[in-house]
Amino acid sequence: MKSNIPKYYTDQSIKDKIDSLLQTNATNISALGTKSSQDLGEKQTKSDWKHIEREIKKIDPLFYDIIRKQDD
Repeated sequence: MKSNIPKYYTDQSIKDKIDSLLQTNATNISALGTKSSQDLGEKQTKSDWKHIEREIKKIDPLFYDIIRKQDD
């Protein structure tokens, strides 16, 4: 039987991988618009987020469904 619980909540190594990806995105977002050396610009920040989303989906598709952009 397939579990409806994302591996993120039950496997520490998966949580660590996803947390690292999310930390990268948080860093990108916090630097956006600062004109600092860490500011990737809006286009690159969005592109990096798409890459991070794909990586998360590969690691844990159920967790991806929770964090992906939702259109209301």
